[in-house]
Amino acid sequence: MSQISFYPGPSRIYSNATEYIYEAYMSGILSANHRSEDFMTLVGETKQELREKLLIPSDYTIAFVSSATECWEIISQSLVRNSSAIAHNGSFGQKWAGLASKIDSQSTGIEFGLNEALPVSQFVATKADVLGIVQNETSNGTQIAQGLIQQINKEKGKDQLVAIDVTSSLGGVALDLSQGDIWFASVQKCLGLPAGLALLILSPRAVDRAAELNRDDQYNSLVKVIANSKLNQTHCTPNTLGIYLLQRTQNFSKGVKYLDNKLLQRYEILSQFVDQQKDLNWLIDEPSVRSSTVLALTVKNPEKLKKAALSKGIVIGSGYGPWKTSSIRIANFPAIKGKEIEKLVKFFSRYFD
Repeated sequence: MSQISFYPGPSRIYSNATEYIYEAYMSGILSANHRSEDFMTLVGETKQELREKLLIPSDYTIAFVSSATECWEIISQSLVRNSSAIAHNGSFGQKWAGLASKIDSQSTGIEFGLNEALPVSQFVATKADVLGIVQNETSNGTQIAQGLIQQINKEKGKDQLVAIDVTSSLGGVALDLSQGDIWFASVQKCLGLPAGLALLILSPRAVDRAAELNRDDQYNSLVKVIANSKLNQTHCTPNTLGIYLLQRTQNFSKGVKYLDNKLLQRYEILSQFVDQQKDLNWLIDEPSVRSSTVLALTVKNPEKLKKAALSKGIVIGSGYGPWKTSSIRIANFPAIKGKEIEKLVKFFSRYFD
């Protein structure tokens, strides 16, 4: 790879992906019918790897869809009885809330500040039957701590489902998936794969809600998604290469607990460096709400910095939304190598000297 990408998605893919792509081609699986025994075996093996490496509860359903954005739509169409409430402090949460309100006019967005913890009691008190959060907000480098997710799970009503967008954390953060009902993520971030595939992970409560509402008039109806998942199939023509790559990279992985520790160590290295700079600062002042997988930093003239980095073979992420012209974003994903982090710090040291 001629460039080192720290872009927060699509981001750097695993180095052994080329080997696995060739392997997939030679195996013939890419030409297999998606209702065939070979394909269903691949899906079953992939799910088993995911359960073991990502610590997915045995009674949770795993399904494959195209993107996390599609999951926003599936949730509103198939799981909301009367209304949903989407908590947000960044662009992606806000987009989710906006989409939800278009599908169901009773749904609301609950906005909270960049340096604030999610107001759990206020959030749960909305009485919405689906509560949605973005655990890692890619646009501004914030996170909702797992302790708060546990608090939501404790305070929620018996008929409230908790939906959690973990696109920038699944595969890199050791999440307790038993604390939520719907977890979903695209693969182009912590899972280190090309875009075009997403995981949708459902608790028994979520599966029961989908069956109760039985809304099957949409192309991506969750009733259909779950029915196909039980057969180790997909509801639409699948991204077979993506599923194959996911199976192989998870098979190779040392597991999410190992990766979580690895990324936290890197985060500490980067954090200590940033704290020593005067011209490179955190977008988020409060350390407890900062993401460990997407670092958002403010700097004068981000375009100049990115251009200088590119001349050294380093791709730095642009700011996003309201922070586009004042910030940069640095991915801290598992596929990025330790020596590449060292090269980034070395570049910053010289640039800000």
